Amino acid sequence: MSKKTSEMSKLFKVSNKAVKSVMAEQSTSSNVNITDAVLHQSPVINDAENVTIYYMQPPSTSSSDEDEWNSMKKLMELCISYLEKEGKLRLQGVSAKEEIPVVHPIIHELNYYGKDTVPVDERYDPKGQNELFKNKIKREVCFQDLLDQKDKFVSIVASAGSGKTVFSLRLAKVFSLLQRLCIHLKLIDANYEEQLTLRQLLLDNMFPGHSEEFYTACFSWMQKNADKIVLILDGLDQAQYSLEKISPKINYNARVPVKDLVFNLCRKHFFPNSLLIITSRPHAVLYLPELARPQVVYALSDLSLEDTKELFLAFADEDLWRKINTTSNQMLSMCRNPLMLQMIISSNIHPSEDIGDASTPTRLFTTVMKNLTQSGHIHNTEDFNELVRKLRALAFHATKEGKVVLTAKQLRNAGVNPATIHDIVVQLHTHGLSVNNCLFEGNTKFFFCHQTFQEHLTASYVVYGMPVEEFQVFVETSLFEDHWTVVRRFVCGLMFDLESKAVSGDLQMKKKILKKHLIQQLAIISGYKALTGKLLDLYACVGEGKDSSIATKAAEHFPTTIYLSIKLQQSMNSNLVPGLCFVMKHVTKQLNVLSLWGLYLDSNSFHEIASVIEEMKPGQVRYY
Repeated sequence: MSKKTSEMSKLFKVSNKAVKSVMAEQSTSSNVNITDAVLHQSPVINDAENVTIYYMQPPSTSSSDEDEWNSMKKLMELCISYLEKEGKLRLQGVSAKEEIPVVHPIIHELNYYGKDTVPVDERYDPKGQNELFKNKIKREVCFQDLLDQKDKFVSIVASAGSGKTVFSLRLAKVFSLLQRLCIHLKLIDANYEEQLTLRQLLLDNMFPGHSEEFYTACFSWMQKNADKIVLILDGLDQAQYSLEKISPKINYNARVPVKDLVFNLCRKHFFPNSLLIITSRPHAVLYLPELARPQVVYALSDLSLEDTKELFLAFADEDLWRKINTTSNQMLSMCRNPLMLQMIISSNIHPSEDIGDASTPTRLFTTVMKNLTQSGHIHNTEDFNELVRKLRALAFHATKEGKVVLTAKQLRNAGVNPATIHDIVVQLHTHGLSVNNCLFEGNTKFFFCHQTFQEHLTASYVVYGMPVEEFQVFVETSLFEDHWTVVRRFVCGLMFDLESKAVSGDLQMKKKILKKHLIQQLAIISGYKALTGKLLDLYACVGEGKDSSIATKAAEHFPTTIYLSIKLQQSMNSNLVPGLCFVMKHVTKQLNVLSLWGLYLDSNSFHEIASVIEEMKPGQVRYY
C-alpha cells in the first residue's frame, strides 16, 4: 500500500478485494459517516486491479474550517442523491426486474486533433458511426484509465445512442466512491439566458433551497481544494451557445453569460487543479479554439457482445434473445448500441400490426416510427404525421448533401420549429420497457438521435414523397452508388416488403422501376463471379424486401462458380448474411464452387449460411 499525505486528505492504493471488504464492514457499522455512505452506495470498479481512494481528514479546530467541512458533507450527500436519482434506469411496470447491470462501452483514446481529424460537420458516412474514429485510435483503454486522470481537461465523445450520459453518471458515482467532490451538470439544463456567477451555475442552481452560508462555505472549500474536485459537464453539443470564440479571463465572482463560465472552465482558469470532463458529439468539441481544447479525448464505441446480451436480458427474456439470435441475426450488431437495443426490444414486444415481426432493419424502423405516431406521450404542438412528412424531406436533402449536423435555419426552412423538435418524448409501449427519447437532439446544432433514423426517413421520402419522374432519374443515376448504400436497403424494404399488398398509382410505377433496375444491377455484378461487397449489398436489398419473386430472379443470376473478392478477406458484416441466405434459398441450379473461405464469419453467421447449404439438394454444390 502506497501513501501520500496532504493537509486535507490521504491517498491510498488498495485492491478491489480491500474495497469490497471495507464496504462490507461499513455496511454493518452503526457509526456511518459520509465516507461510509459513499462506499456503501457506489459501485465497485470491476475491471481494475487497484482503486484510488481519497479519505478526507477531519477539519482543523478553526470554526470556519469546521463550517466548510460540515457544509461539504451535506453537499456530497446532495451530489450522491442527485446521481442516484439521475442514474436510475428501470423498467416500467416490471417489478421482477432489478437495477440495470453495469456494462461499459468499448473505450479508445484518440489522436483527435491531427490533420486527418473528424470533419467538423460530421459528414454523413453510409458505413456507420463506428467508422468515425477508425484512423484516430491511439489505444484501447479501460474504465480505470478515466479514473486515473488528475488535473486534466478530458473529453468523452461518441455518436448518439452510445450512452454518453449514462456513462458520465457512472463515472460521477465512482468518483464519489473515491471521495472526490463530483458535480455532474447536464448542459442542456444549464441554458440560462441571464448572467450567472460560477457559484450560481455549479451550486445555487444545481442544489436550490439552501442558505447563503451553505453555498459560501462550499464554494470556499472548492477554491481551496480544487485537486479534490471533478466537474462533469454532460452534452456540450446540447448547449444553446457556441464556444468557437475566445472569451475573456474572468474571476470567480464575475457575473457573466454561461458560455463564458464554461469557456473559462475549459481553459482551466477556474479550479486549475481539478479534473474537468466534458461529454459531447464530436463536432462540438472540434469547434473549441485551440486554447480551450481537451488534453485527452476518449471515444465510446459499441458494447461488447457479452455486455450486449447482459443488458438485453435486463430488459427482455431469454426467449426474445434466442429469437433475434436465430431469425434476425443482423439485429445483434445493432443491439450493441444501447439506444438501438432498446428500440429493437420495444419493436419486437410491441410490433406494428401490418408489419409483423421486426426481423429486418426496415421493419424495425418502420415499427418505431409507427409507434411514435401512435404514442400518447408526444409533446409537440403539431400533428406528428405532418411533422414526419417534413422530416423526410429534410433528411433526404441532408443525406444528399452529405450532412448529419443541421442548423436551426435549415430546420425553419423545412417548416420545422427548432424550439420544439427536440421535445418529442415518447413511450413506445405501455407494458415493459419505457423509452424516453428525442427524434432530434441539440439546440444550436441539430442531428437525428441516431444516423439510421436519418437514413430511414430519407428512404421514406424517396418512396412516398418523391415524384415518379424524379424517382426514375434518381434510381438510374444515384440510388446504386455507394453513398446511398443503407438508404437503398431501406428503399427496397419499404417498396417490396411493406408494400407487398396490391398497390396502385405512383407507388406501383415506382415499384416496377425499382424492381427492373435492381435485377439489372444483380445481373451485372453477378457476372463477375466474385463475392464482392457490391453484390452482398444488393443481396441485402433483396433480403430487406422479402420478395420471393425478386429473390428468384437474383438466384437465376447467382454465379455457378463464386469465389471471394480480395477486398472481402476480412470479417463479414453480419447485416449482409441474411440477404445472402435469402437469395441462396431460391437457388435451384447446379453450383460448381461456392467458396466462403476467408470471410471470418462469426458463429451465428456461419450457422445461418451452413443451414442454407444443408437444405440444398444433395450434390447441388459440388465444392464449397
